[in-house]
Amino acid sequence: MTRYDNKERDRVIALAAVIQVAHLVHNIANDGSADPAATLPLLNSLLMTDAESTESVYGGLAHLKVGLEQLHIQLVKNKTKHQVTQIQYAVNLLRLERRLAKSAAMTDVLTLEIDQLPQHIEYFDGIEHPQVIARLADIYKRTISNLTPFIKVYGEERFLDNTSNANLIRALLLTGIRSAILWHQKGGRYWQFLYQSKKITAITDDLLSTLRQ
Repeated sequence: MTRYDNKERDRVIALAAVIQVAHLVHNIANDGSADPAATLPLLNSLLMTDAESTESVYGGLAHLKVGLEQLHIQLVKNKTKHQVTQIQYAVNLLRLERRLAKSAAMTDVLTLEIDQLPQHIEYFDGIEHPQVIARLADIYKRTISNLTPFIKVYGEERFLDNTSNANLIRALLLTGIRSAILWHQKGGRYWQFLYQSKKITAITDDLLSTLRQ
C-alpha cells in the first residue's frame, strides 16, 4: 500500500479538477454538451476562497469523480487521440497558471472581477445563468487568453461556433486556472508527472475507491 500525506492527497484532488475541466471542454467542443453535474461544482469553485478542505472547494469529492476517472485513464491506460488532446489542455492550464503568477497586474484584475461575481450571480439567480457564464467567459478572454501558451480548443466547428458553447468553454478554462492555482499551492510541480506517477495513480485509485463505498 502506497503511503501519502494530506498535501499529496490535496494535490491529486486539485489535479483531478484540472483534468475534469479539460474533459468537459473537450466534450463541449466535440459533442456540444457537458454534464451539468460535473460542470456546476467547477464553476462554484471560483467563489470558494475560504474552504475548510480541498475537496470542499468543489462541494465534496463526489463532484470530482469524472476528473478522478479521467486522471486514472491518463496515468495507466494507452491514450487515445482524444485523451492526448485533453492532457494537453490540462498541462497548458498548469503552465498558464505559472505565467499568471508572474503578472501581479493581471492577478489583481482577476481578483477584483471574482470579488464582484456574487452580486452578478445574485442578480441573475445562479452561476449557471447564461449571462453569468458570458461574464466569466469575458473575464477569461480579457485576462488569461492574453497569456501564452494560448489554449486552442479542437472540435466540431458547429459546436465551437455556438456562442453558448464558446462562453462555457472559456468559463470552464477560468475554473481550470483556479484549480491549477490550488494545485501549485499544495506543492504541485511538473516533475511529479515523471517521477511520482505511481504515487499519483495510487492516490487517485484510493480516492475513487472511497466513492464506491
